[in-house]
Parts: sequence; structure tokens; C-alpha cells
Amino acid sequence: MLGSVGRRYGLGGSFAFAAVLSLSAWETQAAEGGLTNYVPGYYGDFAVAVAPAAGLYVYGTAYSYQAKLKGPAVPDTVSASAMLYLSGFQYVTEHTFLGAKYAFGSYTTFLDASIEAKPPPFSLDASVADRGDTSISPLVLYWAFGDLYVSAYQSVIIPTGAYHDGAALNSSRNYYTFDTVVALTWLDQKQGYEISLVPGVMFNTENLATHYRTGDEFHLDGMLNKYFSQSFAVGLHGYYYSQFTNDSGAGAPSIRSSSAAIGPAVMWNTTAAGIPGKIVGKWLHEVDATNRFQGDILSVTAALKF
Repeated sequence: MLGSVGRRYGLGGSFAFAAVLSLSAWETQAAEGGLTNYVPGYYGDFAVAVAPAAGLYVYGTAYSYQAKLKGPAVPDTVSASAMLYLSGFQYVTEHTFLGAKYAFGSYTTFLDASIEAKPPPFSLDASVADRGDTSISPLVLYWAFGDLYVSAYQSVIIPTGAYHDGAALNSSRNYYTFDTVVALTWLDQKQGYEISLVPGVMFNTENLATHYRTGDEFHLDGMLNKYFSQSFAVGLHGYYYSQFTNDSGAGAPSIRSSSAAIGPAVMWNTTAAGIPGKIVGKWLHEVDATNRFQGDILSVTAALKF
């Protein structure tokens, strides 16, 4: 059913993308500012654990997030608007390691965001437009077992963006995150159906500017996809996020954050200008959130193979 053009081009599942909003005005939110280096829903993709053909893949993503802060100690008038732009690459080698195809990659980000809060005492109107953090994935592995595909990777999110202690918005989280992820795909190439799961665990270091450490986090992306041809597919995607250990440091609350979302996705493969490419678009509506933002996610990713 799927040729090399129909496979994942290093999108989402191969890298841990950083959500680089940093909100410091509400210390009552679990995770520092109620935010995380996990980008909600972005680890999901089409054929997420299927190894792409060997070669260099470059991609760019526009990721929009419109949301309100949800928690017991804040009003629902705290709203955020963010555009996150990501650009990066994945190189899939001809080499194998532990019986798996080996790949590696990296990305960088740019954030354009604003936040508004009314009425007093929460009055705030702030914005930021700056380079964000960087992720490297030195080890990405792909296995195939008939209709079952497995991928495992380790990513490190590095705080390369600008950070100012006490600022309402920053383009960096200002700490390292180690993200360990496994992706599973069951793919019926004859009927064109796919079920995929992408669980992962994030371990965070201390923010040295605030001496605050966000607790460890679990995230799970799930996808149900239907392929109508090698060029076109639709899906139902969703995610679940949960912080499973408490924050630590000055002012750390004894509460944790969680959220979940679901929504449609579409994929189109193309060979425009003679270069294999892929476009993925999705809309995810967050149906629940505790001690973090809740809203709507729109994203479009384009990738090319060289």
C-alpha cells in the first residue's frame, strides 16, 4: 500500500518538539508556568513507526495554539495566542543498529506569542517574538515485524532560546529535557488501515535562573488512519499528557497538570518539481485540561526528501 513517498518524513514522531512558551506570572500552575517541553499532539503522524527510505529529509512546520489557562486559582480570562515555527532535518542511513535501521536529526524553533489577562489582579498584556529552543535526536531506530512496526528514539531539548527571569513570556523554557519515546504502528497495507501509539516520558533538569524543577511527565499520542491511495490519507488523532511527579524548588505547588485532545488529520504526498514531498495538516481540540492551558491546535507540516 505505501511506497517510500507514503512514509513518515521525520515528522513529529522522530523528534521531541519543544513548546517554548514560558509563563511565570502564575506560580499556582503545575509545571513551571503550567507549561512543558511537550508540544501537544505533535508526536502523532501517519505511519509514524515505519522507517522512511534512506536519505535526507528537511521539514518546516507552522503550529498555532489558541488557549485559556485552566486551574483552581486563575480566572478563565487568562488567554494565550502562539505561533511556533519549526525547521529541521532527519537523515536516515543505510546502517543498522540492534537489528534496526538507524537515523538521526535535529530542529530549531522560532516563537511569536502573546498573552492577555483581565481583570485585576491578573492584568497582563505581554508578547514575545524570538528564537526558541533546539532539539537533537542522535539515536532514532526503526524495526519491522510484518504488519507491526516499532521505532524508539532519545531526544534532548537544549535551552538555546532567549530567557529573562521574571518575564511574563519567554521564548525558552531554560532547562534541559530528556525525552525517551517508543512508537508502535500496526499497518494493514492491503486494506489501508493503521493504528499507532506513541508513548514517551520526559525528565527535566532545574531551571538555574529560578531554581525550579518541573516534575517528570508522561505523554501519549494515538492515531487511527485510513489510506485511500499512496498519495492521500485521513485520520483521527489525539493525545494525553500527564505530569506524574511534583515540581520542586521555591514556590513549587503540590499539584500536577494534565490535558487531552482529539481531532482530524489529513496527509497528502506529492512529487512536485520532481522532489518527493509530504504535507500533513491537523486540528486538535483539547477536551480537558488541569492546571495548564486548554484550547485549539492547528498545524501544517511540509517535508521534502533529497
